[in-house]
Amino acid sequence: MTEDLIPSRRLDADLHKDDPIIDVRNVGVSFATERGSVLAVEDISMQLYSGETIALVGESGSGKSVTARAIMGLLSRRATMRKGSQIFFRGEDVISQSKHKRRALRGSQISMIFQEPMSSLNPLYTVGGQIVEAIQAHRKISRAKAREQVIALLREVQIPEPEIRIDQYPHQLSGGQRQRVMIAMALANNPHVLIADEPTTALDVTVQAQILNLLRSLQKKHGMAIILITHDLTVVRKFSDYVYVMQKGCLKEHNRTEAIFSNPQHPYTQHLLGSEPRGSAKPLQENSPVILEGNDVKVSFMLKSGGFFKSKLKELKAVDNLSLCLHRNETLGLVGESGSGKTTFGLALTRLINNRSGEITFDGNRIDKMDREQLRPFRSRMQIVFQDPFASLNPRMTIGQIIGEGLIVNGIGEDGREREERVRQGLRDAGLPDTIMGRFPHEFSGGQRQRIAIARAIVLEPEFVLLDEPTSALDLSVQAQIIDLLRKLQDEKGLSYLFISHDLKVVRALCHRVIVMQHGKIVEQGPVEQILTEPETDYTRRLVKAAFEVAA
Repeated sequence: MTEDLIPSRRLDADLHKDDPIIDVRNVGVSFATERGSVLAVEDISMQLYSGETIALVGESGSGKSVTARAIMGLLSRRATMRKGSQIFFRGEDVISQSKHKRRALRGSQISMIFQEPMSSLNPLYTVGGQIVEAIQAHRKISRAKAREQVIALLREVQIPEPEIRIDQYPHQLSGGQRQRVMIAMALANNPHVLIADEPTTALDVTVQAQILNLLRSLQKKHGMAIILITHDLTVVRKFSDYVYVMQKGCLKEHNRTEAIFSNPQHPYTQHLLGSEPRGSAKPLQENSPVILEGNDVKVSFMLKSGGFFKSKLKELKAVDNLSLCLHRNETLGLVGESGSGKTTFGLALTRLINNRSGEITFDGNRIDKMDREQLRPFRSRMQIVFQDPFASLNPRMTIGQIIGEGLIVNGIGEDGREREERVRQGLRDAGLPDTIMGRFPHEFSGGQRQRIAIARAIVLEPEFVLLDEPTSALDLSVQAQIIDLLRKLQDEKGLSYLFISHDLKVVRALCHRVIVMQHGKIVEQGPVEQILTEPETDYTRRLVKAAFEVAA
């Protein structure tokens, strides 16, 4: 059964007689760029009390994550804190502390769940080894004992088969499972303050409530205070005690959660609360030709368990004899819980991973047997927007270089000037100014990076785009803009989309048909409205209930 969110504890006014555990005063942060200084946060003040949850909400680029990183002392070298900025932890100014003292504070006293787990986890080490390292960095404990605690943590955050998963690497886990690893790592040392930057972004709706309930129960047990950064206003309403609304680096409104939702004062807050994916897909023309087809596709991985000397191999059937067909100008949704095989299926269909058996056909050409050179002419016609934009954007390249790289590789454009104009147009199509071409990925928020990834895909003018959670990192108001953009591009260019998502509200707004997956198998499929209003299986009914009834 779907787990309801535990109601948030409402703090009485007399509880605030105590001093705040975190007190942010007049903080300003700017970033040095080639075009001059950019002000990211301006004169922000806020307080967090023991046992309380405050939420930072606002559109992408509003300064939420920058504020959190300033508290943690994790700003980049190009960042400068304004003179007069003060951040107090239990009455002590942490800005003036030594690097050694701030490092000791991070992880033990204040911990953070980062928005993009793939860029935060080391790809060269197992997930269990990384959590063990975090524990041993702050506590004197044997590696064997720490490993036992890690297995318990992984089980607590609902990762299946933790005894096996502890020895796996980040790339072997789904996006949702990687996020749960990050949550386990953040909670490993029982911190007093937890900063959760989009902690449920990569999680399906049925697991969101479980994770938030876990955080709530740990908060109640240890008196932990939480700073929640999210674009999910349903989560804010259920989980937070107090809300700070930010826009373009400035604080627009703050109040108790009930007051924000029942009587918002600022027009921007009213705009956020009124934003939600709307509309539906444009009807598909009859007899639209098939552009992509998969028949009996199977993908499996061999998992190792049992340690180095007594390791055993176990076959994991990630995609178990699946079939689909996608028509031109159609959007087909793939939904299911984390680890159901959605992304693996999509990667196999685009030949980014090899299928063990089955046939894959693109525009009448069988591509599952093609080698790298034979596939090259098809690559510009098939593009992908990955779930984790930061992991897929080269940190050493500028935005202009990232988007223009595909044009150079595929020989598109007469000369450098034409390619530059194509890049500028791609940025504008994705809702970004073309003045950002000289900046780097780390200078942008998660939502902005996702739009950069979309610009990189559409600049090649493909016929088919695999969209792997393209709106998961975006706030509600920007989600609607991206959905409108994808609809517009589809209508103008006849694009076909395979849309992977756990957000059924977005699926309803964008898709023609939907396939529901569980444990590498298809449990049901059909027109999107039919599946969402009259689901046939208990599993689909559970997904629908979690998406729509909990959000009501």
